Amino acid sequence: MNKAFNRPNHEKMIVWQMADQLDTIVQKILRKVPRGEFKIRGQIDSASDSIGSNFIEGYYSCSTKEYVRFCRYSRRSCGELQERVRRLLRKGYINLREYNEFSRVVIRTGYLFDRLILSLKKIAKGTK
Repeated sequence: MNKAFNRPNHEKMIVWQMADQLDTIVQKILRKVPRGEFKIRGQIDSASDSIGSNFIEGYYSCSTKEYVRFCRYSRRSCGELQERVRRLLRKGYINLREYNEFSRVVIRTGYLFDRLILSLKKIAKGTK
């Protein structure tokens, strides 16, 4: 039997897979940030966690309106995360290659949330 069919439904969605991949990249980046940078480390970890957590909360809300609301939270967290990691580049904690890898994934993740939100809004209005 294919193991993919045993996964929860949210894990089959590309947007969730990208959010998960993004969090993996962020965790690698955070290992490069000095321990004394408590504030920015916490903010980055929280924003990254928020992306996937809000998506899942909305996904299982049983309400399209709530799903859209939580996807918007996830999308905003993508923007916040992008800015905070950009600061790490400016501070010299990560290099340009690492930032570009991160940036490619966060931009794609944000785009997927934008598309999902548009699709859900159409569903909520009763059009496809």
